[in-house]
Amino acid sequence: MPGYFLFIIISLIMLNGVTSVSAAEYIYVSDHLRVGVRAEPVSSVPPIGVVFTGMRLELHERADGYVRITTDKGISGWVKDIYVTKKAPAIIQLNAFQMKYDKLKKERLQESEEINVLEKANTLLNEQVDDFKAKQREWSLERADLIANQHEDKFWFWIVVILVLIALSFAAGVFWNKLQVTKRLGGLKV
Repeated sequence: MPGYFLFIIISLIMLNGVTSVSAAEYIYVSDHLRVGVRAEPVSSVPPIGVVFTGMRLELHERADGYVRITTDKGISGWVKDIYVTKKAPAIIQLNAFQMKYDKLKKERLQESEEINVLEKANTLLNEQVDDFKAKQREWSLERADLIANQHEDKFWFWIVVILVLIALSFAAGVFWNKLQVTKRLGGLKV
């Protein structure tokens, strides 16, 4: 039975060590400037170190208005729980917002430069489109002139053809008339 009791105590100690390691919770020093870190959770013990606003602290346990913490520099001790908070203090939040603002401002500048480049390219492309439209108008006018000239050439051609046909018809009519007269006169030529 004493061995069983010893086994349970050792198991509980190991379980307590496992839960404290795996459940690391982080808290921050609130917006107060400096807080003393004490070796024991009582105000009468002199501080062994100091933590400042915005420092991240690892929380180990809570007892009687104090929290046992460890700093990033390895200082372990107790701090009054009224000086710490789970939420990052305003200065940390402000710095985070400032970094985000600077990043967004830089991105906006880059986008603004890209917009300027694209606007210049768009202007050049619009000028090229205007040039192409002007050339197209010139070509359309030239085409219309060519088509009109073709019709003028054809017009004179047809006038000449009609005049030649009229002349041939007249000559044929005169020849036919002479032929008819010659037939009536019995072959005599007039």
